[in-house]
Amino acid sequence: MELKNTKLLFIYRSFLFRFVEFQTKNTDLENIVHALNIKKRKQRIEFVYDEAIKAINTYYSNDLCKFIDNKCIAARKYKKDQINGCCRLCAYQNNTGCKVNNLSCKLFYCKAALENIKELNINDIEILKCLNKRQRFILKSDYFSTREEVINDLYYGVIIATIRISYRLIKQFFSKRRYNA
Repeated sequence: MELKNTKLLFIYRSFLFRFVEFQTKNTDLENIVHALNIKKRKQRIEFVYDEAIKAINTYYSNDLCKFIDNKCIAARKYKKDQINGCCRLCAYQNNTGCKVNNLSCKLFYCKAALENIKELNINDIEILKCLNKRQRFILKSDYFSTREEVINDLYYGVIIATIRISYRLIKQFFSKRRYNA
């Protein structure tokens, strides 16, 4: 089946098109067609997630937070002593940077970092249209998690993902308090 645009993507993701092989002549839609042709749901989520990470890294090609001596642009601007900026709250942050590729974290930047560049929104990334609205909602709020945790949250759905995300944030909050005490 020929895919010409993304307007009917919500139908193409359904079980009705499980045995349909999609094609396109439009080079902009090649990743979407490839995702639609992956019939196993978890593998499709993994592909979409990895391609979205690539798209974000391409869009923000330089160091957006402008780290100097582990202090971001906002910490320097407002003369704060915090190191690693927003990422200081994350359990996966270390002296060399982030150890995980989290899409939610990559889409969050403070106003100081976005002064001279247009902010990339979750709806601006074409490949994420292969996910439904509930999955995109999960992506907006799944901070400080590993790639595997986020993919599992997308796979399980909103209710279970909410419980899992809440548990991780509470656990991380208390482990940081114990560490800082």
